[in-house]
Amino acid sequence: MVTLLVGVLVASVAFTYGQTQDILGVLRANQETTLLDLIKTAGLEAALSGPGPFTIFAPSNVAFLRLGYSTIQSLKSDPTALAQVLTYHVINGSYAYNAIHANEMMLTTLAGPKIRVNYYMGKNTTTVQGTGFTRYDLRASNGIVHIIDHVMMAPNGSIMDYISSKPNLSTLKAAIEAAGLTSALSEGPYTLIAPTNDAFEKLGNQTVQALLGNPELLRSILLYHVIRGTLYSVGIQTGSYHTLEDIDYERINAVSGTYITIDGHVVSNKDISVTNGVVHTLSYVLVPSSLAGAVKALANP
Repeated sequence: MVTLLVGVLVASVAFTYGQTQDILGVLRANQETTLLDLIKTAGLEAALSGPGPFTIFAPSNVAFLRLGYSTIQSLKSDPTALAQVLTYHVINGSYAYNAIHANEMMLTTLAGPKIRVNYYMGKNTTTVQGTGFTRYDLRASNGIVHIIDHVMMAPNGSIMDYISSKPNLSTLKAAIEAAGLTSALSEGPYTLIAPTNDAFEKLGNQTVQALLGNPELLRSILLYHVIRGTLYSVGIQTGSYHTLEDIDYERINAVSGTYITIDGHVVSNKDISVTNGVVHTLSYVLVPSSLAGAVKALANP
């Protein structure tokens, strides 16, 4: 009788400790206090305690520190906007890490916009909107939790939409239009190395005007700034990359994904997510070696 009672107690204890918490319980257990506080502020506690299943890409406490205090306070003052940001991190269904071990996979979020998943084979790294995982496959009774190291923001338009919205990329926009590449850059996914207005100024006004009047040469130069696929900084390896300009390869050097140079020039702003890829800005116009002579001749006609 005593043996039987002990067996029942052991089984009961084992069952109790074997129970899986819901998503909020998993976040509490992992001390992701900032996200829990924001979920409460946004009024999402009941939804994320529901049956699901859900997969949540949960920004860590450190991720919110990277976002900045003023941004967080601004979101807290607007629970609707906050809920939109947070639900962009949640998808229907239970997706283990291995299930999203894919490249250019698109996942529809509860907020509506899609998350882009990239798998970089050379680094054996998976990212969502360019952000990496610090922990993954934390099981919950109503889904699964992956901890990520940045807060994701939904892209606001395509490559061309982004260029059009930035005054410091106005010369690039004019060049793309002159070269007849507007429609092409609405496709993708692509990685665009975007030269700023300062970059074109370094070429000299005479050279820029001559390029705008030579659509064929301009088109080749601009295509040298486009790489097929979505290449976020975390996935970049040092090496030579083939661009949409057929002849030349550009040389990219990466130090831990933070310090990146392209053909020797430092990337000034990286990992700008767009709906059809990613944009990195550069304060130099990249000129492929096969076209260097033609560009130099424009400056000295």
